[in-house]
Amino acid sequence: MEQQDPSGGESAPLCRRRLVDLVNFEYRARAMHRLGVTAEWRGLDWTDGAACTNHDEATPQLCARCPVAGPCLAAAVTSDDRAEWRGGLDRSDRNCLWAGLDRTYRDVCDLELMRLDIARLPRRDVTLHAQKGHRS
Repeated sequence: MEQQDPSGGESAPLCRRRLVDLVNFEYRARAMHRLGVTAEWRGLDWTDGAACTNHDEATPQLCARCPVAGPCLAAAVTSDDRAEWRGGLDRSDRNCLWAGLDRTYRDVCDLELMRLDIARLPRRDVTLHAQKGHRS
């Protein structure tokens, strides 16, 4: 089924790869937000100050002197940027960083769910009697 364009024309069907990328981005953005990673990267004005702005690609040397490496790294991790260098880390290091962030995010979610489950349990008063020296 094709989507209707607001202008009345037919739009192209959704590309599966783009849809997967969007879902991946939304998940990563939620994880980054929940873990308290700065949201400065969401506004694109920081890109004007990037050391690699007027270069074909980022390099370790450019990243080392970049004044916006933090927001750049957050954006690269969140968007799963395929560039070799972003925010001072290469793609492999960013993947390792994301794996740790993702693991932490899942642990936080698990803890929150456990808290919810415990809070919903009915409370019962249970009195424990000491067995030692107690005869009935």
